[in-house]
Amino acid sequence: MGFTRPDMVTFDSTDALPPVQSWRIHLGAHKTATTHLQQTLSAIRPQLAAHGVDFIPNQTVRDHGLTRELFRRNLAARVPFLRRSIMPGVLDGVLSPLRHGPQSVVISEENLIGTSGDAFSGLLYPLADTSIARLSTLSERADMTFFLSIRSFDTFLPSAYAEALKQSPPLEGGFAAVKRRILAKPPSWFGLVQRIRAIAPGIRLRIWRQEDYRSHKTEILSALCGCRLDALPEIPDPRRTASPSLEAIRKAEALPQELPKPQRRSAVLKAYSEAPSEPGQKFRPFSVDESKALQKSYQEDLNRIAGLGADVLMKF
Repeated sequence: MGFTRPDMVTFDSTDALPPVQSWRIHLGAHKTATTHLQQTLSAIRPQLAAHGVDFIPNQTVRDHGLTRELFRRNLAARVPFLRRSIMPGVLDGVLSPLRHGPQSVVISEENLIGTSGDAFSGLLYPLADTSIARLSTLSERADMTFFLSIRSFDTFLPSAYAEALKQSPPLEGGFAAVKRRILAKPPSWFGLVQRIRAIAPGIRLRIWRQEDYRSHKTEILSALCGCRLDALPEIPDPRRTASPSLEAIRKAEALPQELPKPQRRSAVLKAYSEAPSEPGQKFRPFSVDESKALQKSYQEDLNRIAGLGADVLMKF
């Protein structure tokens, strides 16, 4: 089957769209093949629409301020009964102009639960509590399923750190300080999952491992979209998300603290592109024993997540 470019889809924006019946929202996390997933679904948006599914491209969602509304200071939104009456209209106002018509809507935006830098807080993605509470109000009007992709901490944390350096200067002490804290008390995916379920107890949550994505992307994307996908375009791995070298990380860490965000991002991307990561030069800050300890913590998280129900953790 051939694939049409997403910008070739046409629709009459003056038509009143039918209300959304199903929200299928991929929350992230960062550095779990989200960019590849988003590019793949953007490429087949017309085909998805033919099956009654609309994927709103993540850059479009980002440009129209969904995350801004989810994290905006709003005293009324802190009160549960006011949040339920206010937020659905606010979020619908952001998302409705982006729809192409189908009543099942898919969104994938890793910043829905925070930034890549939030992976290094004492609590994994601490801002997720606010965004999930507000996002879940859409379930007042339609069915909703949350999706989450996770990854072993020994590879996830260095990748998230490299991404975070594009946005802001390093924490004091650089990754060495982050590493000491992480090894003393590893973060927990299970803890994040528990928080999501506590905040949105009536909403289904489905989780897959990033390590399964490459071999099982058809099954994963079919589950996310709620329809069978047989033929997917071959999308190359995005170069801008490739793992940088240790040399590049050091250059990024050494940038002036006061550098404005646009200039910082440009300088970091330049450093990453000029210092290609050969196999033996990649930014791999954990020793073999440290990696094994973090992998063990990840496996414990997976076991506890699997215990939440047969359909929570995807198995292949």
